[in-house]
Amino acid sequence: MNIINLREHPEYKEIAITYFQSKWADEDSMKVYEDSITHSLTTDNPLPIWYLMEQSDEIIGCAGLISNDFISRMDLWPWICALYIEENYRGRSLGEKLLTHAKADAKKAGFNHVSICARTILDIMKNMDSLI
Repeated sequence: MNIINLREHPEYKEIAITYFQSKWADEDSMKVYEDSITHSLTTDNPLPIWYLMEQSDEIIGCAGLISNDFISRMDLWPWICALYIEENYRGRSLGEKLLTHAKADAKKAGFNHVSICARTILDIMKNMDSLI
């Protein structure tokens, strides 16, 4: 299992855009993922950072570390977003591995904590056998 930071591996850009769109986007938000991922590869800012999880050349999960997850708490950042693990890989602590990796990158960038939308956590828990 390998966690791919897209800033370090921009060759995954198109794969990442397609994957994130297939898991999280609706018709209105397709362009949001394309723009955010594309521009994250060349920005000097510490955010956003997008991740893919790969197992044997197959993408099995994703997550993002972003400045705001479309909530009113603009005073809190960064946010974990778009956490997803393919159904047949759930229950193996892979979501926890993605979260831990993103938290470590946030710490390297100077952030003391990360946030995640509670609604998102509830959605994840409903759709996964186990988050960890």
